[in-house]
Order: sequence, then structure tokens, then C-alpha cells
Amino acid sequence: MQDNAQQSPLTVDNIIEKLPVTRAHAIGTLICALGFMFDSFDTYIISYAMPVLRNEWSLDPVTAGTLNSAGIWGMFLGGVVCGPFTDRMGRRMGLICTILGFSLINGFAAVCTNVPQFLAVRFISGLCLGGMIPCAAALISELVNSKHRGRVTALLPTLWPMGMFVAAVVSSLYLPAFNEWKDWTGPEIFKTWRGLFIIGALPAFLAFFVFRYIQESPRWLISTGQKEKCAAVLKKLGASDQDLSRLTAPTGTEKQVGIPISVLFKPPYRKRMILTCGYYFFSYFGYYGFLLWLPSILTTVYGLKLSNALQMTIITGLVALLGRFVGLYTIERFGRKQLFIVGFGVAGFVAMSFCFMHNLFLTNPTYLLYLLCIVVFFYEQGIQGTVAYTPELYPSSVRTTAAGVSAGFGRASGALSSIVFGFFMSHQWYDGIYITMAIMFWIAALLVVFLGVETKGRTLEELGAA
Repeated sequence: MQDNAQQSPLTVDNIIEKLPVTRAHAIGTLICALGFMFDSFDTYIISYAMPVLRNEWSLDPVTAGTLNSAGIWGMFLGGVVCGPFTDRMGRRMGLICTILGFSLINGFAAVCTNVPQFLAVRFISGLCLGGMIPCAAALISELVNSKHRGRVTALLPTLWPMGMFVAAVVSSLYLPAFNEWKDWTGPEIFKTWRGLFIIGALPAFLAFFVFRYIQESPRWLISTGQKEKCAAVLKKLGASDQDLSRLTAPTGTEKQVGIPISVLFKPPYRKRMILTCGYYFFSYFGYYGFLLWLPSILTTVYGLKLSNALQMTIITGLVALLGRFVGLYTIERFGRKQLFIVGFGVAGFVAMSFCFMHNLFLTNPTYLLYLLCIVVFFYEQGIQGTVAYTPELYPSSVRTTAAGVSAGFGRASGALSSIVFGFFMSHQWYDGIYITMAIMFWIAALLVVFLGVETKGRTLEELGAA
């Protein structure tokens, strides 16, 4: 019996389930988490530059909202395009290309002189911004066993608020300083908001660390018929020679030529695509537009100085980070679904309460800060669930394509909401922003209640997602 067990074939899933979390896992997770942070920084830097940019270019709210959303529209298309590319060419190559792309291209925003140029640069950089996240999440989820998969994958988006926080800190230090340096005679490219985008190009160095330290996904390698390379990666991750001698590839695996996106909207994936595309769409619509407009809301609606508004966003960034760490603890203790239900559910109720406190906020903005912190704390737990949960629902052959398309729906809704919220701003209907946020959060939570399956403690084979 024991000899038979020792000689029985093992799948990649079987071997990964035996592996502890090693130094290779830790380094790969840290690099991908930093990718999330820099992705966030380059996404949100536009919102902190926008109050200055609006004055310099005399932008109306709708045009400003369009510029705010340009990168997010790019992220929508990037998620759709980069997902199939990564499923075809590998997770590691996808990471390198997207990190280099969003960093270097975003730097070109510093030399833009008009709205069309800025719009184009932000859109193109958004292509890579949108592709990086599903690629990184798919890679890490494929490296870790079911006991640790949720927590390790959830660690990636934990650093997303850190990017927002760093963007707020850099902006709060950089922009007021240039307002005081009236006699600045240095290069124009470093002046006011332009320097922020130069800083945004610096994360390109992270691509080197991906190339140097991150292993390709063994699940992807075996799904494309590369058994020898798969075994070599598993060896680096801690697999024993005895287990590797029993490694077997699923029948029919060959070099992948790509799977049409339309397949995802047919059985057996249709129900899960409705779920993942839905919770991305509704949760992002309720939050992205609000977050991109937040510095402008604080300065124009509630009359705060730009420096005070930036300080307030720094505080909310810290609270967002705290929310992610709480989600990091609860995801393996209580499961994935509770992140959506508690996070989006509570955030919706607090957002709705904004409608009744507008006058109070005008007289004492401190109360606004309190409620902002509550919304951010709970919402960030819900959005953390989207990153950890989505890759667990699809097999390796379509994992990044499905995650990219799902996240793309979120990016598209976030871009649309920025324009819609700009319309609300231009008509001074601020309650419309808060009501929209609440409704969208609640719909996202209900989708998970009725369509979601709990993945806590289950292997990808058990979930039909090996």
C-alpha cells in the first residue's frame, strides 16, 4: 500500500498543497505587493494634481472628470487585453511588461501642454496599470497552497492604500513648496504638478526585481505543456525530488494559443463571470469617482485649503491601510464572503448618512473626516476580497483573462463614475454622489450573497479552478 502511494502520480496541485511558505514565496509576494503600491500611486496621483491642474488650464468639472477618468478607461482596456497576453505568454512576462509600461509612460504626463496630450498619456499608461493587478494576483494565487492562499493573495492589495497614502504625502510636500517658490528658475518639467508624474516614473526599477527574483507559475507552465520547467520551479519553491519524480501533466496539455474572451460568458464560467464582473463594476463605481474627486470636493464644497485637504486624505489613506490589515486577518478566519458583505454593506450605510450631514460638515469638517475614515475602513476590506477571491474561481488557462476582464468592468465603471460625479459636482448635487455610492456598494454585497461560493480552505482542484 505504501509503495503504491509512493509511486502514484501527483499533479501540480497535489505538490503545491504540500509546500510550506518559503523565502521564494515571501520575496515574490513582497515584489508583487510593491507593484500594487506603485500601481496605486500612479493611479491616484492625478487626483492630487487635479486642483492645481484645473487652475492652470482653467478646466470645468466635466473636463476635469474626463481627465481623472482617462487612466481608468485605459485600465479597463488593459485588463481585457493584458489578461489574454499573460495567459498566453506567462505571468512573469506580463508583470515585467506592465510595470515598465505604467511607470515610464506615466512620466510623459509631465511634458504635456494641453488636454488632448494629457488624456492620451494617461489612457496609454492606464493600459498597463490595469493589466498588472490581475497578473500579479493570478501568479501569487497559483504559487501558494489552500491553507495560506487567501491570506498571501490578500496581502497584495494591502499595499494599495499605501500607494494612495504615499501619493498624498508626496503631493502635500511637493505642491505647497512650489506655491512658495515663485522665483523657481529650474526646468519647467519639475514645476508644480508636473514633478509628481516624474516621481511616478520611478517604479520602473521594480521590473528588474521581477526578472531577478520571481518564479513563473508552475500551474501555468504545466497547463502549457512545459513539464520540465514546471518541475524546476517547484524545486525552487521547496518540492522534494521524490514528489517531482511523480509529477504528471494533465492529458492534452500543449503550448497554449489563447482562449477567446467570449468563452468566459458561457457555461461553465458564466455564473462566476456575472459575479466577478458585477462586484467589480458596482463597488468601483461607488468609490473610484468619489476618491478621484475627493481633494476637489474638500476644497470646493467644504472650503478647505489644499494643504488641509491633502492632510485629510493622508489620514484616510492610513485608515484604508488599517482596513486592509484587518481584512488580511479575517479572510482566513471567517472566509472570503464576509469581506464583501461586511465591508460594502457598512460602507454603504455610512455613505448614505452623508446626505443628512452636509450642513454639519460645512461648520465642522472634522465630522466629515470621521465618516470618511469609517467608509474607507470598511470599503477597503470589501475591495480586498475582490483581488483575493477572483483568481480562486477560474482555472489557470483562463485565470488572468477572467481576472482582467472582471477588473476591467470595475475600471470602466470607475471611469464612468468620475464623469458622473463631475456632473453632480457641476450641478452642486452632492447628495447624488453619496446616494450613488451607497446603492452601488449594496448591490456588490448582494451579488456575493446570492451568487458567491466560499473558497476558504478549499484547493483549486476542489473549486474547479486548478
